[in-house]
Amino acid sequence: MRSPIDSASAKRPSLQDAVRRAVRSVPAGYVAMYGDIATIINVGLRQAGRLVGQIADAAPWWRIIYADGTPSTCHSRLATGLLRQEGNEILGQRVNLALHRINRD
Repeated sequence: MRSPIDSASAKRPSLQDAVRRAVRSVPAGYVAMYGDIATIINVGLRQAGRLVGQIADAAPWWRIIYADGTPSTCHSRLATGLLRQEGNEILGQRVNLALHRINRD
């Protein structure tokens, strides 16, 4: 017989599912920070970064960037090109956050 605790945890989405949903909520042409994802799924910043790195192509991982506006360097450094294809303005090595950061208020 399953205990109520086992039943509750079976209904709870996995962290990977939660991060996938959070990443998918960022529309093309916008970016979010790893810290935004950490806040949304209620984990630490490093754990959020690791989870985003693990979702691979199951969600638009390239839309999640560092707090200074720098795109991710994983996935063979494809993020900058993918962000540009979606219309994000890149100034030097950074996304123009004034134009493209999603409002998480």
